[in-house]
Amino acid sequence: MDSVRGFRSYASLQNRKSSEKNGYPASAYILIRSSDPARATSELSKLAGVESVIGTTGELDVIARIGAENRDSMFSSIVKQVNGVPGVKSTETLPTFAQF
Repeated sequence: MDSVRGFRSYASLQNRKSSEKNGYPASAYILIRSSDPARATSELSKLAGVESVIGTTGELDVIARIGAENRDSMFSSIVKQVNGVPGVKSTETLPTFAQF
């Protein structure tokens, strides 16, 4: 049960399963720690390749879903842009392999 309680601290991720595909062959989630979550969320949603932005509570402040035509362009452009957004302190990128 402890792992379930730990998951519940990220309430916006509960029931996040979607049957809708994102339209890109390469996608990832970026876990973001921010000094100004409101500003970071606003700026992130303006970036090309960022499909959705979710505010969270707990150790992380924001989770962004990104997509691109291939993994190289995803990591070379979108991830670099995310790291350059004002208020973003650190990121961790989780590439996806399959969507269920």
